[in-house]
Amino acid sequence: MNVSVILATFEGCNAKQINSPDFFEEVLKAAADAGSFTILHTYIHPFSPQGLTGAAVLAESHITLHSWPETGTLFIDLATCSGEEATWAAFEKICELVEHQSVRPQSLQCPSRPAPPPLSLITHRNELK
Repeated sequence: MNVSVILATFEGCNAKQINSPDFFEEVLKAAADAGSFTILHTYIHPFSPQGLTGAAVLAESHITLHSWPETGTLFIDLATCSGEEATWAAFEKICELVEHQSVRPQSLQCPSRPAPPPLSLITHRNELK
């Protein structure tokens, strides 16, 4: 299994849009649909006087959104184990929906790693030191 991660900062966003809990809910659902992900739970937390954090916990990992309407900034963190194509499809849907002037994405690929050694082996190694 490979984990595909996209981190991005959107600038010049519509302040009213990125301060709307309903809009965040719409973006999370549309992004999950675009990537063919399964939403297990969503949560939107409004801050006072403004700003939101939204998260969709997916069967495949997560999508998070964090907004700063006062500066027109939105940060996203999108991580899935469904492959790069599905992750980018979800990201592109977010780009379509969010009114913005610029976006700076970073993509990370986390390759599969072998399982860690059993705890008993780690404990035994520590005793040898």
